[in-house]
Amino acid sequence: MKIIYSKNKNYKLHNLILLVFILIGIGLSKSSWADALMVEEKIVLNEPSKAVWALVGGFKALDRWHPDVAESTLIGTGKEKGDIRVLTLGNNDTIVERLDFYDENSMILQYRILESPLPIENYTATITVRNKDENLTEVVWKSSFDAVNISDDEVKQIIRGIYLAGFKSLNNIFK
Repeated sequence: MKIIYSKNKNYKLHNLILLVFILIGIGLSKSSWADALMVEEKIVLNEPSKAVWALVGGFKALDRWHPDVAESTLIGTGKEKGDIRVLTLGNNDTIVERLDFYDENSMILQYRILESPLPIENYTATITVRNKDENLTEVVWKSSFDAVNISDDEVKQIIRGIYLAGFKSLNNIFK
């Protein structure tokens, strides 16, 4: 019986050590996630949601409504996970993004930045178009990311400025 008890004791100690490592790993991944910066901006437009989605929901269409984007090149259909868009900015910098989720019925698209001159990494964003009533639509643009070689407040202001410039343009388009 002592041998069985000793084996169980070693087994319990092994499981306890394994559990501690798992909990440490979960804690580290949660603390990394908790440290991600977030920006969310919204605009309400006096326009039916289908008309807004027809412009905003096109993964290739950012150059049609965002003033900083001179050209948008699409690799894929613009509706499938893994499709790529290359945005050429007015200063000739490029941003490469990958579509992660697209739902035309729910009017949601989610993407991530793969390459960018922006001081960020791990950037993922969602654009959602919501019907508020017959001729009133809310557009929500939100993201999470990490700052690179810049303060958290500075990078959040950069991202917020990008969103607000796009929303100002949408407001002018749908006047």
